[in-house]
Amino acid sequence: MTTSAATGTHTIPTQAYCTLEHFNHELDSLFPHTWLFACLKLELEGKHHYGLRLGATEILLQIDDQGLPRAFLNVCTHRHAKLCDPGQHKGPIRCPYHSWVFNRQGIPTGIPQKTAFPHVVVAPEKYRLKEFPCEIVGQFIFVRLSSQGQDLREYLGHQYDFLERASDGMNKVLDEFQENVDANWKVVIENSLEGYHVPAVHNRTFGQVEGMSQEADAPIFFLEDRLHSHLEHAANSEWVNRFSRMEKKIGKWPWRFEHYTHRLIFPNLTVTSFMGYSFHIQRFDPLSTDLTKVHSRTVGVEFSNGTLTGEKIMERIHTDGHDFTRKVFLEDGEICRKVQAGISQTARPATFGNGIEDRVKHFHGAYLSQTPALRKP
Repeated sequence: MTTSAATGTHTIPTQAYCTLEHFNHELDSLFPHTWLFACLKLELEGKHHYGLRLGATEILLQIDDQGLPRAFLNVCTHRHAKLCDPGQHKGPIRCPYHSWVFNRQGIPTGIPQKTAFPHVVVAPEKYRLKEFPCEIVGQFIFVRLSSQGQDLREYLGHQYDFLERASDGMNKVLDEFQENVDANWKVVIENSLEGYHVPAVHNRTFGQVEGMSQEADAPIFFLEDRLHSHLEHAANSEWVNRFSRMEKKIGKWPWRFEHYTHRLIFPNLTVTSFMGYSFHIQRFDPLSTDLTKVHSRTVGVEFSNGTLTGEKIMERIHTDGHDFTRKVFLEDGEICRKVQAGISQTARPATFGNGIEDRVKHFHGAYLSQTPALRKP
C-alpha cells in the first residue's frame, strides 16, 4: 500500500553513479543546498566538540553559551591548520599548530604571545571561525553548507515531527561503527529503500526475523514529501503481546508504537526503529564515485519503572540487534559492490517494479529535482 505525491517517472542516468564529473557536481551543487545530518546533541554535551566531513567540507560542531548548536569550518583562522580530527573531543577548540583557543562562539580568546597580534586582540570577532547555518530538531543537529535556503522545519516536512518525537528520552549511543562500502552513495541509499532484495540477499538474516507481520499489505509507503519518504510495517501480534507481558520487568519507554519504520531524510540519512525502544541512525557519506562511508549509530532511550531483570532483558535485545545490524551490513555491502560493478558497464536506465520499488522511484525523482542538469526532457 502506498500514499504518495507525484514525483515523475524519470530515472537517474547511470553515468551519475560512475563519473568523477557527476560526483563533483553533487559535491558542488547538491549537498551544499540541502540540510545534512551532522550528529546528535547528546554527543556535544559536557563541553565536547565534534569533527566530521559533510560533502566536501570539513566541519566542527559545538554547543554555544546559550545551549544552541553551532557549526564552523574546521580550519584555524590563524595559519589554516585543521583544528580537530573526526569524532568527539573534550574541552575547548585548540589549534594543534600554535595553540590558539576558540570559545563556544568560535571567537579566538586564547592566543599565545598575544602581543604579536594586536590586530587580533583589538577585534577578535573579525577572526571568528567561518560559520554555517545550523539548526536542531529534538536531538538531531543539521547543517546547511549554503548560506541561503529553506529553514529546517520547512525542509523536513512530515519528518520534522517524527524526529522531534523520536528524540524523547534519547539518552546514549548504544552502538556505533563506521565502515566503507565499495559503491556510489546512491546505490547504498537505494538498497536501503526496498525489500524486494531481501529473499535473495538476506535469507539468513531478515528471513529469520519473527517480529514483522507477514500480511501481504503490511508495509505501507508514505511518499507525500517531495524529497523524503518512509515506510511502516506492522509488528505481528505475538511480538506486541510479548513486550506487553514483559512490561512489568522492562518498564515503559517514551514512544511505543507497534510497527517497524524506515525513514529517508534526503539526501543521505536514514532513521529506523522497531517499536521505538531504540533508533538506528545511518548517514551515507560520499567519498568517491564508487566509495561510501556508512556511519551507523544505535541510540537508546530511557525506560521508567523497570527492574534489574528488565535491564538485563533489554541489554540482551540490544546486543542481538547490534549483531544483526552488522550481519545485514555485510550482506548489503557485498550486493552494493556488485551493483556498482554492473552499473559501471551499462547505459541502460533502471527498471522499477510497481509498488515494491516505489520508494526507490521516489528517491530518483527527489534527486533529479535537486540536480536539474541531469534531468532529460
